[in-house]
Amino acid sequence: NRAWGLALRKRFCRSFNFELQAAATDDAIMISLGTQHSFPLDEVFRYLNSKTVRELLVQALLDAPMFTIRWRWNATRSLAVPRFRGGAKIAAPLQRMESENLLAAVFPDQLACLEHIVGDREIPDHPLVKQTIEDCLTEAMDIDGLEEVLRRIERGEIRCIARDLPEPSPLAAEILNARPYAFLDNAPLEERRTQAVYTRRVSERNGSDGLGVLDAAAIEKVKAEAWPAATSADELHDALMLIGVMTCEELQRTSNGESHASNGAVSAHFLQELVASHRATQLQIGHKLFVIAAERLPMLRTIYPNAVCEPELVLPDSMHGKTWERTDAIRELVRGRMEVCGPITISELTDVLVLELHDSSWSADFHPAANQFANRIGAFPSVAVHRVRQNQFWLTDNVRIDRPKHWEPFRSEKKNVIAKLKLRCSIGGNEFLE
Repeated sequence: NRAWGLALRKRFCRSFNFELQAAATDDAIMISLGTQHSFPLDEVFRYLNSKTVRELLVQALLDAPMFTIRWRWNATRSLAVPRFRGGAKIAAPLQRMESENLLAAVFPDQLACLEHIVGDREIPDHPLVKQTIEDCLTEAMDIDGLEEVLRRIERGEIRCIARDLPEPSPLAAEILNARPYAFLDNAPLEERRTQAVYTRRVSERNGSDGLGVLDAAAIEKVKAEAWPAATSADELHDALMLIGVMTCEELQRTSNGESHASNGAVSAHFLQELVASHRATQLQIGHKLFVIAAERLPMLRTIYPNAVCEPELVLPDSMHGKTWERTDAIRELVRGRMEVCGPITISELTDVLVLELHDSSWSADFHPAANQFANRIGAFPSVAVHRVRQNQFWLTDNVRIDRPKHWEPFRSEKKNVIAKLKLRCSIGGNEFLE
């Protein structure tokens, strides 16, 4: 695990350009990520390759204390650094300085300023350096075991399962409270990010019931925050451009008001203003009536060729310039819907957008692995949203859809759940002091 953790930390450093805190024990590996790191969890198992992990680990261990310790050990036992001089033992600080001088002579890149080093450090062909690296790889770590595990993962003999939980598993308690000897970086104990991780108390009565299941109220709160709010006709037009199509009920949700009735009146007023200025219209698709923006009409005509537009819009020539493919048009429509609706099942999505679930023009974009996300949030049996990575909204392994920077629903859900769990923590009564 120590070899795996060091190599994985180095891979994260090269991928995100951040030095991360990490720790490793015999049972677990812990890497502390920040809010700027967002990626599919199951990709972590593919970050390391059995053919290149040795070279990567060599570069990672050069900054670890294990290299310096074993270098002094090898330099002393090879008599390259004397332990006695003039019949008296040389003080340990002086031995460290002499071993460092020897290292600077045979391996200058190890002590060089990193600002002037481009790429990997060049390992010299020196017996002491080779022996030190070999001791780190085989004694302090088990590089052969790591390569074998990675080969078994690549062959499919080991199944790797990723889970995104609002709080750590009870099995992670040891690694979260790991001692300094397990650290893979130089951050002291009092500065570890794991000190801020909320863990479930042993005294809580509910135990492990519902562990890893997001709170339904938190999900509803995030969905309500994600839905756009319009206070003017222009803002309603922007919401229509984002979502693509909007039902009458959704139109009422978009308009602000003190009551449901006032919402309906305000939304109707905004819609009439947009229709009068030829910026919006209504589209009858089967048994459903949608409100759409005028700019979205060519795209929606491609998706719904039999739809009836009322009132009919005469679009300028500039809007007819782009020709939509049906697959791209559906993908754009789904993208806009997913940015504001939160977690939703594929069947619910097809029902709202009046699409056929098995339509070959778009159903192939959704991967069966999308159901994995449903298991993580514990509420939806078949979720269309699969992954969130950096500034992209992932529906499947092969479809990327851009998302705005402010859309971080699942991270908000976690924060709400953790805050609610903290409120449930009770203070012991006086009977525990007797």
